[in-house]
Amino acid sequence: MWIPSDVLPEKESDRMRWREQALRYRLLTGKHRDDVVAAIEDQFAQEIAADLEISPDLSRNPFILIWNQLNVAYLEPPEVRVLDGGYDEDLSSIVTPRLFAQQNQTSLFALAMGESLVRIDWKHWADAKEASYRIVQPDHVVVESLPDEPDQPGRVEELRYREDVWTWEIWDIRGEVPIFKIEEINDEGERVDATEKWAPEFAAKGAYPYRNRAGDPLLPYVLFHKQIGSRLWNWTSGSELTNGALKLSAYWTHWGDGFLNAAHPQRWILDVDSQAGITRTINGTAVDVIPADRKSILKFSSKGPGGGSLGQFSAAMDPLAAAEALRLYEQGLAVYAGLSPSDLQVTQGQSGYSIIVSRAGQIKAQKAVEPSFRIADQKLLATAAALSNFYMNTNLPEDPRSYGVYYRSLKPTLEERKAEAQAIKAEVELGLISSLDALRRLHPEIESDEEALERLLRVREIERTLQNMEELPNQQQDPSEG
Repeated sequence: MWIPSDVLPEKESDRMRWREQALRYRLLTGKHRDDVVAAIEDQFAQEIAADLEISPDLSRNPFILIWNQLNVAYLEPPEVRVLDGGYDEDLSSIVTPRLFAQQNQTSLFALAMGESLVRIDWKHWADAKEASYRIVQPDHVVVESLPDEPDQPGRVEELRYREDVWTWEIWDIRGEVPIFKIEEINDEGERVDATEKWAPEFAAKGAYPYRNRAGDPLLPYVLFHKQIGSRLWNWTSGSELTNGALKLSAYWTHWGDGFLNAAHPQRWILDVDSQAGITRTINGTAVDVIPADRKSILKFSSKGPGGGSLGQFSAAMDPLAAAEALRLYEQGLAVYAGLSPSDLQVTQGQSGYSIIVSRAGQIKAQKAVEPSFRIADQKLLATAAALSNFYMNTNLPEDPRSYGVYYRSLKPTLEERKAEAQAIKAEVELGLISSLDALRRLHPEIESDEEALERLLRVREIERTLQNMEELPNQQQDPSEG
């Protein structure tokens, strides 16, 4: 939805962040046509751009192609455990059926935009029995950090559209008295307190919607970071991929125009008139053109007694060579998503060239974001648990570290497992690693050397049992049969 200028944040830094994150949101959701048109106008002369922007090529979008392939942390729901004893084992009030299915979208936003937010609510007015979660676009919030935790929000102002009115919903837990209020944008573009209108039960000073059983205020927002750091936002990281994706769409648009109009010999005429010509106004400039294709038959007449000339130039464009150059450009953009060239597989199919991230590259990317996602998921669960304890009288831990969140790793392809097994076998034969090390590398789900040793001993015990069973019939044979 288009946001009026008088509703935008006051700080220029927040406005710049919103512009970049909104652009990335449009690239993720296929709403980037106007951005591609702007890129075409930046790259080409006005007369050329005016022709190209009629039908921009939106099919080549490496931004969403790459991030969709790297968004694998929640392809399968992670396992959640309570690490401390003495608490309820039933987590159904906070680990809802929608939670981790929705987290797949949360992680996509976090990867592509640097950060993403999730709002937690307990709809007690509707007699809710479980927490509800809502993804919040980062280009709709203004956030200030906690005093001692610069990467964690302490105040959140969310821009929300309510019944044809733009409102700011404000939550602040930094001071001794927490703040909750809703402000409207009036006709003069000013923010005025409208809490009494939208949430009258919380209009009094100090009234605050969400608290734990001890009475401490809860901020119902959790910020998911792509990587652990010491600041709230990393919105400039990866801007090379954003800009490159738009340029690539502009280049592919130019390629498509060249494929239609410049991949065949170009005709020319000298001292000859044709009745087929027309004048077309492009961007205010009159341009003489002759619409024609390879099936056209044109009628010409000589302008003078000496006769005119007809000829042709060779094709101005080699489509295959140009497509190969764009493919290399596209492959280079993938590096700005944190991938190395070895993480990519470039394949050629019926639809042209595309970038495929290898399974090893996906696994590496997943491992890189797991620590940050785990911290956010633990905080999300702990906040929801505090609400569950308050409204449902459950006994769930409210300390984020009391929750273990275990993401399920992608399985390597059969070819990758074979190659890895051969490499590990060579290291074992050279004495570089032990059988214990080899087992843990082949089965990363094994969490300790003790567990690996137990598995190895069990395998050897089974092998000895099988060997004894094979030898037993030979020992029981009648000696006379020898």
